[in-house]
Amino acid sequence: MPSLGDPIAFEVAGAAVRWYALFILGGIAAAVWLIRVLARRRGMDPEFILDIAPWVVVGAIAGARLYYVLLEWEYFSQNPNRALNIRLGGLSIHGAIVVGAALVAIFCRRAGYRFLPWADLIVAGVALGQAIGRWGNWANQEAFGTPTDLPWAVTIDPERRPAAYPDVATFHPTFLYESVFDLANAAFLAWLVLRMPRSRFLREGDALWSYLLLYGIARFLIERVRTDSLYIGPLPAAYWASFLLIGVGAGMLLLRHTIWPGRSADPDFVVAGNDTSPSGASGSLGSVSRGT
Repeated sequence: MPSLGDPIAFEVAGAAVRWYALFILGGIAAAVWLIRVLARRRGMDPEFILDIAPWVVVGAIAGARLYYVLLEWEYFSQNPNRALNIRLGGLSIHGAIVVGAALVAIFCRRAGYRFLPWADLIVAGVALGQAIGRWGNWANQEAFGTPTDLPWAVTIDPERRPAAYPDVATFHPTFLYESVFDLANAAFLAWLVLRMPRSRFLREGDALWSYLLLYGIARFLIERVRTDSLYIGPLPAAYWASFLLIGVGAGMLLLRHTIWPGRSADPDFVVAGNDTSPSGASGSLGSVSRGT
């Protein structure tokens, strides 16, 4: 896999538009599209995600940047003018997850909708967005792994290589590994969301908890071969975040299926056009998603 070469896609009125930004925007658009498709299939209001997406996206990006800045505080405390410059990368998905989830919960509460049904749909979109957005790392020649001569190795320019490997040209494309996982995860989560109304076993929130568990495991394994990890104490920060995601995901799946049983997916959440609700509801979110 060759390097991209020029990280700038094109210029508009003298302003450079970078591939990194285009991949991120493409990921966001794909995420919103998938969430709307799933919402329609579940009889939920697809317009709700359009209403909240701008606020959630901006907040998630801010959270992603803030988390990265805090991890690199020694550098940014000396260069505060660069803290807001995200054109060259420096976004952490873990910060985006925390802030994004909090904002979705707030907007659901304000709209009178249950959080978990929407969180299940949204994480499927998030996984798809990650699969596309990860290619921004390829554009910036970052987030790659240790040296390798495998056929799919990525070529890194000399000025972008780790100091420990100045004479090595090809490395593990860890961004590719995560992108492939994220794509498979998005497909699995979408299937899970659509399966929920037809299953007596599945519970609201199962897609959310599964996302946290699976992404935590995948990120932990991928991080083991990366060369640019940021550290908290003796371990990479991604290790600590992965331990937390795995713990919350596995713990909530266990609790919601045992001593703290979760709510089954509402039988009104059916495939669009196949309304079986007792009241003959048209499928709007207000008719099926009010609750605690």
